[in-house]
Amino acid sequence: MAKYIVDIDGTICTEFFLENGTKDYAKALPLTDRIRHINYLFAQGHEIHYWTARGTVTGIDHKKMTLEQLQSWG
Repeated sequence: MAKYIVDIDGTICTEFFLENGTKDYAKALPLTDRIRHINYLFAQGHEIHYWTARGTVTGIDHKKMTLEQLQSWG
């Protein structure tokens, strides 16, 4: 089986930019067709790892919100 590293923003959800160019991760919307495909790969026994750069510029910890988003998006 294969191991997949999947970026979150712009891959399994939309990106929402504020006027100053920063991202508002809370407004990201799921891309359900892509999520469905990732879930299919997982169901086939492949290893899935999500990767994100959220907070690397601002230093803000987005872990709780990101986990909640991933859970709510399925």
